[in-house]
Amino acid sequence: MSVKVSGEGALAQVLRDGVHSDTRSAVIVVDLNGENSISSLTELTDTHIDEIYEQPMQRVILALQEAHSTNCERIVVVVPTTGMSGGACYAPQAALAESARILVKSAARQWGSTGITVNAVAVEPHWFSIDANISGPVAIAPRSLSNEVSPVGVVTWLCSEASRDITGQTIVCDGGLWM
Repeated sequence: MSVKVSGEGALAQVLRDGVHSDTRSAVIVVDLNGENSISSLTELTDTHIDEIYEQPMQRVILALQEAHSTNCERIVVVVPTTGMSGGACYAPQAALAESARILVKSAARQWGSTGITVNAVAVEPHWFSIDANISGPVAIAPRSLSNEVSPVGVVTWLCSEASRDITGQTIVCDGGLWM
């Protein structure tokens, strides 16, 4: 079966090209742009919040609603690990990533009784143009530090029938960058 991948950028394309499934599935790559960093929370304006947080969050909600309305059995939302660890200059992006993860849990609880699983995959910050050095990666993750980690296998598994007993979870796929 085909997997519908929503989102833009290199990560969305890698997932479009590589993820396959034996179930009707949707993958939602959160529209999070690390290039819109801020130097301080004090410079955060309503315009920044709308552009960096509110509009992308609305797109996540719409993509979840579309996946549900098209009878997807497996839904995977992909976020950067920065939401889980925080990062100087990336407060709005971290808030968006964490909001998306909370939404995953809520959707999983709401739709689980109908057999739909909803999970998140947290990936390396570089996929979202976030400077990993600002957020403080651990030095024992050489594959991650050279951008060699691919989320395709984990996302493919979460889109499969084999993962039917996993829902509302966040799987970290970053080669040990954040522990």
